[in-house]
Amino acid sequence: MDHRANIKNKMVGLFIIFAVIVTITLGIRHIRKVSNRKRPLPSLRLLKTKRVKQQDFVEVCPWFGKVRTSHREEIYALQAGRIVSIDARDGTHVKKGDPLFTIGGPLIDSRLKALRNRLAILKKRIVLARHLVEIKQKATSQRLARYEELASAKDALASLKSEQESLMYEMHCIEKTCHIHATVNGVFTRRRVSVGQEVQRGDVLGEIVSLDHIYIAATLFPRNGTRLEGKKASIDIDSSRSILGTVFSVLPERTAEGAVVAWIRGPKLEAFLRPGQIVKGTVLLSRHRGLAVPANAIIRDKREQAYVFVKDPSGYHRREIKTGISYRGWVEVLSGIREKDEVVTQGAYGLFYQRFNKIYKVAD
Repeated sequence: MDHRANIKNKMVGLFIIFAVIVTITLGIRHIRKVSNRKRPLPSLRLLKTKRVKQQDFVEVCPWFGKVRTSHREEIYALQAGRIVSIDARDGTHVKKGDPLFTIGGPLIDSRLKALRNRLAILKKRIVLARHLVEIKQKATSQRLARYEELASAKDALASLKSEQESLMYEMHCIEKTCHIHATVNGVFTRRRVSVGQEVQRGDVLGEIVSLDHIYIAATLFPRNGTRLEGKKASIDIDSSRSILGTVFSVLPERTAEGAVVAWIRGPKLEAFLRPGQIVKGTVLLSRHRGLAVPANAIIRDKREQAYVFVKDPSGYHRREIKTGISYRGWVEVLSGIREKDEVVTQGAYGLFYQRFNKIYKVAD
């Protein structure tokens, strides 16, 4: 009997425990249900809307790049000697004919001195030869000398004058080739010599980067299928100024990072830019008119799918949309809504995250 009583008591205890658990569970469910019923909807007073309209869109693609040149002019030593002066600093702009280097030294000085001595001697010989010709002319006129003697004196004078001209030309060439001048307009760079250094004829002394052939190698990330050749490009000179150029060539393959390399030219590049300079700007891809909504009207889910809430007399309806480009606070809408629809611009995310029916009723 005692055993049966113990079993009965245990069953009653288990029943009581089960009843308590069920009661607590039902109570918690009831509390949650009441709480959900009391959760307020987004205040309709906080919701703001705006009409969908047609808007002008400008699609641009930012780029950054480096100024390059397609032509470099090497400067050569025209004479063996010593660099006695450098007349242009690296990186300075030079014009055709501007002095760059002066070559001198003992070798050139001795050559010039020898030429001057020879010219001085020739000058005296020419004076004597000219005097001899005058004497022969008088003697010939008085028949005291033969015409052959006069002809021989004139020939000797002509030979001395020819030698004088040859020596003067040689000295002029030496003096001229000692002064190295810029051969084109551009930027003097890559100087390879210093003052006091000995050079040989034909040695490269430096380079001039021609400003008549500069371009920009631009790196950008356009959408796949975007055509860039012939597009206008804006080139930033500083924070307030820019100049225009044109994309004239695009490399056929993208870089390892997926970028496109395009070459940009323009009529004013030479006036504002220098080879090696880092620049940036934008490429104008398109100008068009399309259906637009304010950027704050668009909400996105975890999959980045875009939605808007459209208001009509029956309530607020969530619409899935396909977007295009953004421009000045407006987003292009390619599909999903119509012109003159009224979309929520404030409070849209509050509507999106409330757990109730798809139609959100408008207050009377």
